Amino acid sequence: MLDIKEFEKNLWSLISLLRDRTGSERAVRSVFGFIWLKMLARKTRLKDGPIPVTASPSSRRYCLLREETEYLSEKYPHIPFNEILGSAESICQNESIFVDTALEYLEGVINSVEKAEIRKTAYSIYDLMTKTFEETNRHGLALLPQLFIDIMVGVLEYDPQMVVYDPAFGYGRPFRYLSERSGNRPVRIAGQEIDREICILTRVIMEVLDVCSEGLACGDTLGSPIHTKGYSVKQFDRVVCEPPMGMRLGREDLESDSYMRFIYGIPRTGEWAFIEHGISSLKKNGKLVASIQNGALIRELADGIIRQNLVKHDLVEAVIQLPSLPSNLSVPASSILILNRDKQESRKGSVLMISISGTALDKELSGSSLVELALDTYSKWEDIDGLSRIVSFSEMETHGFSLLPSAYIMQIPSSKEEAKLVKAISKLPGVRIGEIAEVSSGTDKRRLKTTTEKGSAFKVHVLKISDIEGNGELNLEKAETIYIEDRDEVERIQLYPGDIVLSAKGTVDKVAMVREYDEGIIVAIGANLIRIRVDQGRYPARALYELLRSEYGRSLLTQISTGTVIRGLSVRNVENIKIPIVDEKRFLKYRKAAEKLRKKISDLEAEIAKLTEAEREQFSNLFLPEEGVSQNRKRDGN
Repeated sequence: MLDIKEFEKNLWSLISLLRDRTGSERAVRSVFGFIWLKMLARKTRLKDGPIPVTASPSSRRYCLLREETEYLSEKYPHIPFNEILGSAESICQNESIFVDTALEYLEGVINSVEKAEIRKTAYSIYDLMTKTFEETNRHGLALLPQLFIDIMVGVLEYDPQMVVYDPAFGYGRPFRYLSERSGNRPVRIAGQEIDREICILTRVIMEVLDVCSEGLACGDTLGSPIHTKGYSVKQFDRVVCEPPMGMRLGREDLESDSYMRFIYGIPRTGEWAFIEHGISSLKKNGKLVASIQNGALIRELADGIIRQNLVKHDLVEAVIQLPSLPSNLSVPASSILILNRDKQESRKGSVLMISISGTALDKELSGSSLVELALDTYSKWEDIDGLSRIVSFSEMETHGFSLLPSAYIMQIPSSKEEAKLVKAISKLPGVRIGEIAEVSSGTDKRRLKTTTEKGSAFKVHVLKISDIEGNGELNLEKAETIYIEDRDEVERIQLYPGDIVLSAKGTVDKVAMVREYDEGIIVAIGANLIRIRVDQGRYPARALYELLRSEYGRSLLTQISTGTVIRGLSVRNVENIKIPIVDEKRFLKYRKAAEKLRKKISDLEAEIAKLTEAEREQFSNLFLPEEGVSQNRKRDGN
């Protein structure tokens, strides 16, 4: 039986020896090309008997491998083995005694695998391969955490009679897990992969796993789809996809697509392009499951048009938002999108939003528990506090057809007191901030018509995030100063007493309220800030300010922020924050009590500052000459 830890140790030793000469990715591909060719040869020997070879001792390893692949070519004529053999040749003929020893070990392990252990051994090697690619930072296709694939396969609702299609299959991770779940039943697959070397290697892997790889093709899915029928693409029962990230597309080629795949909107990124291609590849009762970056679920313009059309055509069934894992910071925060051409009648006109991020982090769930929670929540299809909500199309419309679950689900804090407050607020009648206030982004000073002539110009203090103090005050002393001649432009950007200022980038829970300044002082906000100007006749500005500054508000702002390393707030997301309607009498009562408490806090802080200074002076007196001490005592009146 394979000792995976020992196998991994020797594998990494071999890769480390080769990576300096060939590069990490090239070394990994060569080594795994060798391993999978040997695995398929071993499987064939166990099934059909020995493979006839006549290799000479002087170059035995490579000649044996070449003759084995020639025999395999007769068994699997759709696989061009020579292309993998070419990448493995360099390591087979490496003269280093250390490389030879490592290869000898790998060959010995593979040749010891018995027939009943082939698939189980192959699964272990496959998982080690994907782990190795992650750790060597394979460029091009960033691998999502394994739990994404587990959930995607779990919600696919696959039946062995179905054909599963992946338009960008890479190393075929969904196929691998469908194979393991199916037991001895055959898995029917199809797909296309633009990287020819990966495509051919994946064909070999699938054959080792007893999955027929004849439906896997090499080529550009978007530019030249191979699975076509006349002037349309072939249709399948299930589509699963982990689209490449960061791919930018030209509009012209997509607009003139002869297969009419982009009818829901012309995508600007690879994610929506592959998803739209996948929809056109679905049968009438088909289902699509894809990973997608969170940014694509909230961006406007082209992405927004596509989302709106998918929702209005009732194709979106559910979205599952998962937490960003510390080990995968190089991979943008992502979710799982589930589209269904055959939604149940009870699910039509709505989308199930699932947000596991806060729940997972609070409970410190393991990967397998996260998968179970996601699949269980999806199967229940109901509202669960802090976890899932069934959202109507009309509500999504007010959110610009955002498909990001955290925009609709209030996370329940782990603290019992905070959880009690959140639940109480969520039950109160509410209103969107956009209904009671004007929300706008800050000013990029480069777009302003400034002047160096100070005489008749208006002096304007342009605030930055760092100008917001922890107590909610705005520090004008640190603010940048510019001069503007146009009065209309000044009025357009000026902050007025009662305006609320939010940090929109990085530390997204900084909140301040503009107070009365001396005459002639003009304040404006910079590019990384957001202004909320409340209609005082519809809502008390002070109440909104205090709400956003509270633990509840800070949690809310963090929840609706997007991004991976640097978080950010958008105007639309702030507009869509639902806040409780405040009882005017209770608010006036609160305000009087709060003002008394704030004054008391201020007095105590002043007293603490005075006592702290006195303590410092006593410490200084410990080391000063007696004369200095006497003088200090006289000054203190002692």
